[in-house]
Amino acid sequence: MAGVAATAVVLGGALAGCSVSRDEEPEPQGSSEPADGDEPTEEPSESPTPSAEPTPSASPTTTTTALPEPQSALLTAGEMPQLNDSSPWAEGRTTAQGADPFGLCQQFDLLSIGATSAVERTFTSGPSAKDTAGQVVAEFPDAQNAVRASKVIAAWHRRCRGQLKGATDISVRPITDVAVASGTGWWYLVSFERGGVGHFHALGMVLSGTRMSLIRMDHDGQDHNYPAGKDPMQLAVKAVSARLG
Repeated sequence: MAGVAATAVVLGGALAGCSVSRDEEPEPQGSSEPADGDEPTEEPSESPTPSAEPTPSASPTTTTTALPEPQSALLTAGEMPQLNDSSPWAEGRTTAQGADPFGLCQQFDLLSIGATSAVERTFTSGPSAKDTAGQVVAEFPDAQNAVRASKVIAAWHRRCRGQLKGATDISVRPITDVAVASGTGWWYLVSFERGGVGHFHALGMVLSGTRMSLIRMDHDGQDHNYPAGKDPMQLAVKAVSARLG
């Protein structure tokens, strides 16, 4: 199997076996498997500037000093679940999140949809570091704004096909629940081909009180198969939930 392809909070050797799991109000339960591209009759507001959105007091920095407090909820390289046994993650940069969206389906950064601060960490894996991962942890002014942002992210998932310009054989799997100790956790998988190469993108979300974390993993390959309950993203959502709780 081929090896693999780069966090706000609010994403290789041989891979073996997969399953899908989700939570929270914005999406149907994991037991329902709508056809790719299906859109619900009602969708949460997708405005990038919620009415209760605060204005960040300072511009995001790009250094590892004076980072927002949510940094304590970031996973280390050793805590980030591996894509396979032979490819451990190596920690990359840890920075305050800038204006770039986090994840393949995202349209805005988390600060633009209500977060007051967000910190991001990147990871690489594989012989040529082509497999990538990331985590972003964001703080919101209150739980209501955090839930509202999670609904915006769920709406972006439903429109993800529009983000995949020039891609073929696109599959956007439904958001599915992950049972977590506290708060809400879910994840989804997107696969597609571009330039004759298969690619997989997984995104997970954890919501707990006023905090949200997004996790992404990207890799090239012919398949993405894991035993039930053992998908790396599902395990990452559980690990992040333990930090946020």
